[in-house]
Amino acid sequence: MTDAVTGQEPPARHVVMLVANGVVGDSRVQKIAWSMADAGWRVTLVGRAAGAELERFRLQGADVVLVPVPKVVSGYEKSRLRGARATAAARRAEYREARAALADRDARTADRLRSTAAARTRGWLDEHQKADELVGRMSRGPVGGAARLALSGALGLADTHGGWRQFNPWFADLELAMAPVVAGLEPDLIHAHDFHMVGIGARLAATLSTPRHQVRWVYDAHEYLAGIDIPQRWDARRRLRRRMLVGVEREYIRRADAVVTVSDGIADLLAADHQLSAKPLVVLNAPVISTKATGRRLRDEVGVGEGTPLLLYSGGMAPRRGVATVIDALVPLSDVNAHLALIAREDDPDVGALRRRAEERGVADRVHVVPYVPVDEVVPYIESATIGVVPILHHPNHELSLITKYFEYLHACLPILTSDVREMAETTRRLGVGEVFIAGDAASLAEAARRMLAELDAYKKVYAGPDDPRGASLWEEQAAKLDALYRKLLV
Repeated sequence: MTDAVTGQEPPARHVVMLVANGVVGDSRVQKIAWSMADAGWRVTLVGRAAGAELERFRLQGADVVLVPVPKVVSGYEKSRLRGARATAAARRAEYREARAALADRDARTADRLRSTAAARTRGWLDEHQKADELVGRMSRGPVGGAARLALSGALGLADTHGGWRQFNPWFADLELAMAPVVAGLEPDLIHAHDFHMVGIGARLAATLSTPRHQVRWVYDAHEYLAGIDIPQRWDARRRLRRRMLVGVEREYIRRADAVVTVSDGIADLLAADHQLSAKPLVVLNAPVISTKATGRRLRDEVGVGEGTPLLLYSGGMAPRRGVATVIDALVPLSDVNAHLALIAREDDPDVGALRRRAEERGVADRVHVVPYVPVDEVVPYIESATIGVVPILHHPNHELSLITKYFEYLHACLPILTSDVREMAETTRRLGVGEVFIAGDAASLAEAARRMLAELDAYKKVYAGPDDPRGASLWEEQAAKLDALYRKLLV
């Protein structure tokens, strides 16, 4: 739309996306960034640098800025508890400034009444340096640090929003590092990815908005936090962590101008749990497929011949993903010489344990680990596999999701072997594209794999039929929904 006065196109509205990682390997974040840039938005993706230097690069049409996150708050808290006087004293001034900035932000965003009181207290201490130094000394060392930790813990336990301010000072470090960068970008809309960013997105939108320029913000819930892990009753640490994560989301989600998530099941639960005025927009983790053929084939890169069954798993290797079950299943599948390809992040910390497990089971020569490929190359890359495996274990969050790899397997026309987590098991049975096994049960997985290997053509035939299961699950259609949401918010 041209300007009625100048006759020129107005500048593109600026969308700033926030994420707590280094972007590489996060397929959802990457796809959203470059597809929104392709749709005409000016996009800057702000993430976290691995080192101490600011990093900048281009992600197709989007700019990426990775910000170093010094441990200003969390590092000081640890040094104070250890009683490292020299370190704590050196960091005291920096810590004092950080706490003042956070207290001021709490007060300006009207997070709660006691936040205003905290800002006033911080202001008084700034004006009375001797009192501030005394507070610093009294809260340091084995006694003072422990007392400070006990007080902080008590406040966290009493906090109706999970005590994230007390229990996770790294959130404060993240906000302090990113806030000036985002302010300098002058966003029109902030897209906050995942729970790390829900509070930061809300607070930045509130503090950067003016009567003449309202900064809108979107919360993108990548998973159902209340279902990511159900710890045992006696596991106090995990229970506190879960309470904290759910609490920070609860505190801010209703302030978002819009909420986006990855599946209908999660959207329904978020709407019910937080009494949202509207059901979150569902933007599926569908694949984007490059039109430029690279010729790379998974089977070639792992060195497995065409007649050899090649099972595939791609993604995170954490224990809850159930990859160990697939490795154990290779033992009873030795007679058919089944191999397993794992597409993993190069720095995935759980790969080593899986390699050792394969050695212990005597199947290491049939397990192949290869690195990630660009997200738009995944589908053609994996087409040469025999079966795509989704072995995830039973967690509430897993029951609700149709994860990225599931859509990638679909679009690669692979037969799919999934554990009996609700959503993916039901989808697999309904589409007729594969088999379901008992989660965590290697014998069940091996038995289901045998059935599939005996009838591969029947599963593949579904993709060529009139009810092609790939349907409307390409990324372009998901991106169009998000583009429409942005336009609605920024009319």
